[in-house]
Amino acid sequence: MAQHPSFWQAALVQLQAVTTPELFRAWLAPIEVHSFDNSVLMLQVPSAFHQIFVKTNLEKNIASCVQAITGTAVTIQYVVGSAVDEASPPPPASFDSPFSEPGKAPDSTGQLIKATTGYIDTRHTFESFIVSHSNQFAHAAARGVAANPGSKYNPLLIYGPSGLGKTHLLHAIAVDVLKANPRARICYLSAEQFVNGFIESIQKKSVDQFRHSYRSRFDVFLIDDIQFFAHKGASEEEFFHTFNHLCGSHNQVVLTSDKPPKDLQNLEDRLVTRLQQGLVVDVKPPDLETRIAILKAKAEAEDLYMPEDVCLLIANNIRSNVRELEGALVRLSAEASINGSEITVEMAKESLSDLFNENRSNAVSIETINKAVCQYFKISAAELNSKSRARKYSGPRQIAMFLCRKYTGKTFPEIALSFGGKDHSTVMHAVEKIDNALASGTPIKKQVEEIQMLL
Repeated sequence: MAQHPSFWQAALVQLQAVTTPELFRAWLAPIEVHSFDNSVLMLQVPSAFHQIFVKTNLEKNIASCVQAITGTAVTIQYVVGSAVDEASPPPPASFDSPFSEPGKAPDSTGQLIKATTGYIDTRHTFESFIVSHSNQFAHAAARGVAANPGSKYNPLLIYGPSGLGKTHLLHAIAVDVLKANPRARICYLSAEQFVNGFIESIQKKSVDQFRHSYRSRFDVFLIDDIQFFAHKGASEEEFFHTFNHLCGSHNQVVLTSDKPPKDLQNLEDRLVTRLQQGLVVDVKPPDLETRIAILKAKAEAEDLYMPEDVCLLIANNIRSNVRELEGALVRLSAEASINGSEITVEMAKESLSDLFNENRSNAVSIETINKAVCQYFKISAAELNSKSRARKYSGPRQIAMFLCRKYTGKTFPEIALSFGGKDHSTVMHAVEKIDNALASGTPIKKQVEEIQMLL
């Protein structure tokens, strides 16, 4: 094992002070520094699961500690296993070392490889991408670009919320292009990296060199999260001219963003218009069946046994973000490994309760809760909101009020108003009654848990 650089030794000391001994020993101690160039900290981790866990749970703390020690704001990237030779790590591309070498053909080890600039994760292929109606158009467009770069769908913009597979598709394009032509010139970077590089070139008075490097003849130019260019006047202008040059030279350009072009506020109109001239496709949150398929595929890839009922539980409770699905899988795997236990529904409920609650809070409305309660008790919305005190209706009504208070963030008067204008004290009484019932383990507890599964 290589000796840690001094800054990393100091960072580990700080991290050890703010984590539990078990967490430090299992997840931080095995990390090695692969390289640290131009504010990009490349960390080598033992496995893909390790990478996901660190990125999900520890990356912010690591970046904060390293910045405090080095005075440099860092971007963290990962190398999985020992597939990359530690003796001679490939330097990240910059304007100081123009992109003179072509990419490498992807191997079968499922690791990061060096493209002309940036790193490509060969695990992110079209074959490992779970296709459904929520993303099939984006998947088809990306495959079309990979098969014929520069000849159609240029530029291609893939948009959608974070964590739905946009970056996966960028890597998949690069992997397929390099399979067809191992000497293809691939540029992969984030908008933030482009901006940081441009600012550094201004500081070093080497803007011409920066400009020449990024306007070299790439076969494919992949850039993530272009919404980052908002309010970045000079950097956005530099990117606009680079973008125009590459498209004008018939080099394939693929971009991602969190919104469609017309909704990308604070970007210049000319850039928005240019983006709209290409093909714009979206990725949407996956449906239940797709979420289950994603969990099964990830578990199989990591040789992890995941019972069907646990997959269903996770998929029912984490609905909008594939990264959160992966994070849940990593957390369960880590807990099972550390405690020497099997993954069960009970374990998943306890371990992932914070993730489940956060997703419910973000997505659940009073209308959604009332619909679920009516479906569960087989009553109508009118009966739920009626003034009847019959137990058949008052019990479900109290549960609905309790769930509304728990998950929507609404005040007691607001909830009361939504139930036919009842007094807010009625809601307060309902919440207190259900709280007491849950604490005493009455049958209501099972009813509440089963209704929450419907939300």
